[in-house]
This record gives sequence, C-alpha cells and structure tokens, in this order.
Amino acid sequence: MLTEKYDMAENNLNKLVSTLSLLLTALVFTSPVMAETVRVPIQLDYPVLRQLMLSQLFNGSDNSADKKVEILHDAAGCSTVFLSNPRLHEYQKKLEIITHVKANIATVAFGNCTPLFNWEGDARFLTDPIIKPGARSIGLKILRSQFYNPQGQLITGQIWELASGRLLSFMNRYEIDLAPTINQLNKLLPDILDKRSALQISKISDSLKLGAISIESDGIDVAVALQIDRLPATQEPVATLSFEEIQKLEANWQMMDAMITFAVKRYANATNQQELRDTLAEIFLDARYRLVDALTMPVSATNDPVRHWFIDSWQKLGPILRQISLENPGQEPMLISLLAATDALAVLDRLGPSIGLDISVNGLRRLGRMLIDQPGTNPLFYDNAVDPELRHLFRLSPFMKLNAPSGFNFSFWPISSAWATSSNERLALWVPTKSELPEYLPIVRDLLEDSAGDTIEPGLNAATKKLFQNLVLTTAWQESCWRQYVLKNREIVTLHSSTGDTGLMQINERVWRGLYNTQKLRWDIAYNARAGTEILLNYLLKYSLKRGEHKLRGGLDNLARSAYSAYNGGPSKTSRYRDPQAILPHQKIDAAFWTKYQAVKQGNELQVVQCLGGKALPTHQQSAKNVPIKPDKQPSAVSRNDLGKTWILAQDKHHYTLQLAVFSSLKAAQKFTEDTQFKGSVAIAPLGKEKEGQFVVIKGSFKEKAAAQALKQQYKNIKPWLRQIKDIHSSIKR
Repeated sequence: MLTEKYDMAENNLNKLVSTLSLLLTALVFTSPVMAETVRVPIQLDYPVLRQLMLSQLFNGSDNSADKKVEILHDAAGCSTVFLSNPRLHEYQKKLEIITHVKANIATVAFGNCTPLFNWEGDARFLTDPIIKPGARSIGLKILRSQFYNPQGQLITGQIWELASGRLLSFMNRYEIDLAPTINQLNKLLPDILDKRSALQISKISDSLKLGAISIESDGIDVAVALQIDRLPATQEPVATLSFEEIQKLEANWQMMDAMITFAVKRYANATNQQELRDTLAEIFLDARYRLVDALTMPVSATNDPVRHWFIDSWQKLGPILRQISLENPGQEPMLISLLAATDALAVLDRLGPSIGLDISVNGLRRLGRMLIDQPGTNPLFYDNAVDPELRHLFRLSPFMKLNAPSGFNFSFWPISSAWATSSNERLALWVPTKSELPEYLPIVRDLLEDSAGDTIEPGLNAATKKLFQNLVLTTAWQESCWRQYVLKNREIVTLHSSTGDTGLMQINERVWRGLYNTQKLRWDIAYNARAGTEILLNYLLKYSLKRGEHKLRGGLDNLARSAYSAYNGGPSKTSRYRDPQAILPHQKIDAAFWTKYQAVKQGNELQVVQCLGGKALPTHQQSAKNVPIKPDKQPSAVSRNDLGKTWILAQDKHHYTLQLAVFSSLKAAQKFTEDTQFKGSVAIAPLGKEKEGQFVVIKGSFKEKAAAQALKQQYKNIKPWLRQIKDIHSSIKR
C-alpha cells in the first residue's frame, strides 16, 4: 500500500513538473519580444546649417557674401529692407540666428520717393528647433526677435514696427528637411539586415522617425530613432566559413577599400586647402594600414573585423568631409545622408551580433550611390593600376621616373651599352649564395644609396641627408635583409610576406595600391628601392620632422626612428618608438631597427650579411676627412695601348670611382669622352670575357666616398654610377 502511495505521489509530481514546463515554454514563446530603441545621431554643424539657410532663403550667386533677400518692397518701390550674411550659433542652449539688415525707408510725395531714413544693423532671433508633424523635418519656434545697431544697442520704434512682422514670417520659413536621409536609411535596411523577413524590415522602417534634438556649441544634434528587436541567440557552434563565403568576404573588403579610396580622392579634389588634403591623405594611409591588420584577424559569421574597419574609417572621415563640403554648396543633403547611413552602421555594429548586421554587396552599392549618383561612375571599382589622382594627393610626381642609379638604367648611345645595365640585370632574379654575398651586398648598397640620393630634397642640410641615407639602408636591412628574391620550391620568387609586403623594401601592396605599380614592386628591384625611399621621405618630412621629433631627447636620430615607426605602422605611429605603452611586438620591432641603425651610422651597414647566414665583411671607415685622394696620373682616353686597364687595376680596391658609361666598341667610348669634354682625364678599359667587346669608361679614384659623391654632382646630367674600384676590378678580370 505504501509503495502504491509513493508511486501515485511520484506520478502526480511528474505530471506537475510537465505541466509547469509546458506553461513556462508557452510563456517564453508567446511573450512579445521587446523591441529595442536605437538612436542614430545626425550632426548638423553650424556652417552646414548656414549653407542650407543660404540655399533655401537667400538669393544671389554661389558666393555667400553676395546672397541677400528682400523682405520689404512697397508698391511704389520707395522702401526696401534687405537681409544678408546669416550666422548661427548656440546661446544658452538655444539656437540664435543673426542676420545683417539694411533698410532704406522713403515715402511717396508728389509722385516721387522722399527718403525718410536709412539704417543698418543686425536682427537677432532666439529660436528653439522643433520636430515638425510627420517627424521628418525640423522647424523653428521663434522665442524672441530684436534689432541691434552696429554699436550693439537694442533698437525699437518705427524701423522695428515696420519690419518685425515680415522678419518673423521670413524666418519661420526655414526648415531642415531630413526626409531624404530617412528615406535613404529605409532603403538601406534590407541590405544590411538580410537575416530578417520583409515583415520585420517593414516594422523597423515604419518606426523610423526623428527623435530628440539638442543644441551644442558646434551644431545641432538630431537623433533618428528606430525600433529593432534582437535575433534569437543560437547555441549551435559557428561553422567554418565556406569557400564561397570567403570569396564573398574578399569581394566585400575590396569594394569597401575602393569606396573609401574614391571618397578620399573626390573630396581631395573638392578642396583647395592643402591642410585638408594632407589630413585626408593621413586618414587614408592609416585606414589602409588598419585594413591590413583587419585582414589578418580571424573571421566568423558573427564577427567581421573588416566590417568594423570600414565603419570606423567612415567615422574618422566624417568630420573632414563635412568641412570640405562647405566649399561645395549644394552637396550638403547628400553628405548628410551618407554620414547618417554610416553612423547607423556604427550604432548597429556596437549592439553586437544579435542584431544581425551584415553589409551586403547591394548595401555597398547603395552607400556608393549616396557618395556619387552619376551614370558611368562606379565608386566600388577595385584595381591595382597606378592612380595619378592618388599620387597627386600625396604630392608625388605623376609617374615615378627612376633617375636611377645610373648603372641600373641608362643608355647614352643608340648602340648597346650592355654593361651600363648589367648590374640591374645581375640583380634581377639574383638569389645570392653565401659565396656571392661579398659581391651582391655592395651592389645593393650602391642601389639604396643612389636611390636615397636621387629622392632626397636638395634643400635639406647635410646632416639630415646623411640621416636619410642611413634610414634607407637600415629599413631595407630590417625589412628584407637586402633581398628582393628568394628560392621557394626551387623556384625564384619575390620576397613576399603573408600580409602583402613585397620585395627589398617590403612595400605593402594593399597599403600602397594605386600609388605604385604592383608588378614593378615585385620584379624590379630598382623600382622597389625607389618606391621605398619615396615613402620614407614622405614620413620623414611630412610627419616626423613636422611634428618635431628631433626636438625631443635623442635629437636628430629620432627622425629616423620616428619615420621607421610610421613606415611600419602608418602615419599615426610616428611616436611609437618612444611610447612605453606600445604593445610588446612593436617595441621589439622598433628596438631591432634602432640596433641596426646604430651599426649603419657607424659605417657597418655590411653587417647585414649576418642575417643572410654569411660571415661579417670587412668594413672601411667612410667618415674621415671628406677630401679626395689625389689620384695617380691617369692616362688619356686613347694614349696607351692598354687603354687604362693597368691604371685601374693598380688602384686600391676600397676606393671609389665614377662609372660614366659602357659601350660596345672602343670607337664609341672614345667619341663619348671627346664629345663630353671632361675636365681632367678618364680611363677606358675592356671588360672581361663575359662582356667581351665592351668598354667601360671611369673617372677618378677616391678614398672617401663623399669626395666621389661631390664629383658625381658635377656630372649629374649624365647620371654617373658611383662604384667601388673592386667592382670594376671584378668586371675587368672576369
């Protein structure tokens, strides 16, 4: 009996638990989901509001100084009152509008206008912006209006009585129409919330309306409110992205990058203020560096670092785009819609994955049309071609011409000058063995030094020029160990990192897309060297020097350290080398650069051999007296049978000389020396077996490199190549 009671009690308990479970489940699934109110901020700066007022209420040319409006014009044409030059600002948390008033009051007497008085001053309106019925536009509630004379004294009487009614009527017409912005947000919603049904999207769209307004010191802040519910949380593990999803993500980031690039170019072309153009260039470069970082981060269905990057980039661009738009009246509504859309993305993104934000291709296209709605123009087009507009933005030459290390690219005669280009040809696809490093590294050093010399601005002092040369040598050491190519699976390939850094100077192809030729960066070591020196000079002059890094403890060398930090991390990182809060990997990078830089500064740049597994090469001091050794008596170009070979082989192999040219015949070499009329003598010698039948022309033998560089400047029109004598020895003997 007792057992039966226990069984009965247990059955009743189980039934009760089941019933309660069903009730709880029913409550969960039948309870309404509470929608969350989201507010998208729209910032209306006072200059933008003024421009809107000029366009809406005032007449005249595009020059705002000419815009005025007549609010009183009697039938006889005797009296007029004009308003001009509106100014808007915050006053005690209200919007105050001040306009200039010019009144000419007259009466009709005997068929003529008889002047009564003329007056000039200001009309001041204290207003409260209010949301108009329909919640899609903002009007003004005028709290107070007054006249003031030029001395700031309140004016009452006849002029006020005559004009006040018309003034109030006029100002009441001002309306800030945000319906186009709300309509654009409505159209964007399905393209960024594609996990929701049409009914859900419709409910969100219906909830869109203007919310609270606040008057701030820099403008009016308006919130667009919308109601959105969070998607149900899923306990299912996030699946690995499919190949198709990865392809979609790649296409998306390329379109995002293209759109930001297009916006930067468009607004850079829309302003004549160099300071604004430079700011755009800096934001653009930092965005590109951050894109490279974002692309290395793990991606999942609920987390997209590139989307975060895209939204954040627009947040940084917004203020500068607003400023530039003031120079182009009529563009304000379009920009307001675009920035409101990107602000909406930022707000929804911050709410997390439960909102289901995903910027689709259609969403990007819609954003692109907010940027420019012009047939035949695609702001999402992505390619790797060199873009003259981008190079102009960075104040670079339209096309990077290599006034190359002359031994790397030149020709004086229609006949072949094979040796003149042989070093470039030798470096092409050259992956040196350890035994070849003593020959390879000096050639690369000469290439880097000549690239630095050809890039540096002539107005800089000697100390800064030397620092820049050391910076270039050290950067190439740090980035690539002076390599352009490596062996991979027994094939010669360009040195290329997983993040897209390429070649000798490890120039990131994604960061510098459009500014440099990608194929040349990969396969032309001289082009890569010149591009890297150009980038370093940009950071040195426009950022490190301009920001006064050399004025801090550490002095002039800070410029090199700062420029390299920027080269590695972007323009915002110029102070990273001295930042104790920098993350540890960055501290290690900057410390390694500093160690190498000090070695280069001491003349030990060939220690780079150690990172290639070679033995330290002997170095010679290059910082003694900058006075050339008086060379032994040199033969004339044609007076000796050996044509100068004996003299060349007798020179100290560590000395420096200028290689002027190489020709495929003795006659051509002789004609060159006669036609050029060099001061002093030159030496001509036949090259070795590999270049049999070719003749090198050189001038001078200098212990100090600086002396050879000084002579090089005298003959810069023919682009001589500064070389060590030992390189000439090797070419003659080979």
